[in-house]
Amino acid sequence: MQVGTRIYHTLVLGLVCLIGTFQASADSSSLFHQFETRFALLDSLIQKPEHKPAFITGSSAERPASYAAADRDLVDSVIADQERARISQMKAATGLTVNGQVYGRLDDAIGFDEEGDAVSRYKAKVQVELRWNFLSSSIIKRKGRTNEILIQGQIDRLKYDRENLGRLVARQKLAFRERYDSLLAGVLTHRIANLQLLADTQMALLGEGSVSSDELLNVLNDKAEAQRALESIPREYPATRDLSNPSGIIVELDSASFLKYVREHNDENALLILRQQLLDQQISNTTYWTSLNLSPFVRYSYYARPHYTSNSSNVDAGVSFIIPLNAEAAKKRKSLKAERQVLALDQERQEEILTDRVTLDLLEIERLNRSIQGEVRRLSELKGYLTIRLKAYDNRIGEYNYLSRMKEYNSYLLCCERLLAFSYQRDCLLADLQIYLPDVSVLDFCKEREVQAVNPITNDNKN
Repeated sequence: MQVGTRIYHTLVLGLVCLIGTFQASADSSSLFHQFETRFALLDSLIQKPEHKPAFITGSSAERPASYAAADRDLVDSVIADQERARISQMKAATGLTVNGQVYGRLDDAIGFDEEGDAVSRYKAKVQVELRWNFLSSSIIKRKGRTNEILIQGQIDRLKYDRENLGRLVARQKLAFRERYDSLLAGVLTHRIANLQLLADTQMALLGEGSVSSDELLNVLNDKAEAQRALESIPREYPATRDLSNPSGIIVELDSASFLKYVREHNDENALLILRQQLLDQQISNTTYWTSLNLSPFVRYSYYARPHYTSNSSNVDAGVSFIIPLNAEAAKKRKSLKAERQVLALDQERQEEILTDRVTLDLLEIERLNRSIQGEVRRLSELKGYLTIRLKAYDNRIGEYNYLSRMKEYNSYLLCCERLLAFSYQRDCLLADLQIYLPDVSVLDFCKEREVQAVNPITNDNKN
């Protein structure tokens, strides 16, 4: 107790000596005056009549912006045009070909008929053939090939929705960050001003030989960390003008309903199902017959015979066929089936992975809710403490430890900063959960309530 008393008198003596020095130098901005000014400002911010200011109310209290893309109709139109173009391209495959050839003989005496049949001898030949490979035309597997195009269009839409949802969630988190930065900067500005005054006082006392440098080093480190946090904020914000009733929002999420909805409507699972359907259709469309070339044809031939009385022509009809001697179609079907099995396994694992991932986020949200509740309770206790101390300071006789009083206000401000950090982290996790919900808001599964703080002076609960 005697040691504490000696330290206290040393600090007071140092301040008195320092003030005397400043007064002697005609410096109107004395340390005592700066402390009193800061105390009066902080008391006006903290001891206002209690109400519900726009400070630390929790970003989750505001429903996130709609996650439906503004240009969704345009995307549907573009993908629909692409589907129609692909289907039209597929239907344009008729399997019809026209082949022709023109050639002349260098020696018209050469013929296939040794008897000299005039028909078999000609000088030039023109041949035109119409061939129809109907197995490669659009009439084969038309329904299945059309369905394959439509399934691919659904996959394209779903991919766009997922990418767009991710972009909108990122924008929501950016809005949370800007809100957090504005609130944090307002609190940091006050704490840095307090730390600057403490550093100036400690430096002056150190110069007078009244204190050691240990406390000054701690103050300088705290000030450097606070300034680094403030400088990391890309914009400038004004200092907070109301610290009287910091509040927190607790978000209670119906985890059972949320998990059930996610399992049934998650885009990742829907995408796996569509990819499996696409592979099923591709397997159905891949057959050995599509690799055959079975082509009825009609051929017209014209023979030029200048050494004979007249030219000649003839028309032939028949069927041409090419049978590939390989198992390429069978191997392709086998490959597609193997890929289909891999997707089926992924779908089975997806639900477990998704459940674990969401459960972890839910547990972290619950932990942050408890931290928010604890910080609000701590702020309430500190405010009660500062209220009692303010009365004691007003009723004091003589001087008191200005440094200790400033540290009391800094404890309150640090608690505000932690409350902001917990609220920001919780809101970002809520935004991350939105990525699993393609068509509803995560707040549809949430209930919000303001923390019930206890006034340590009256021992009453209040919202």
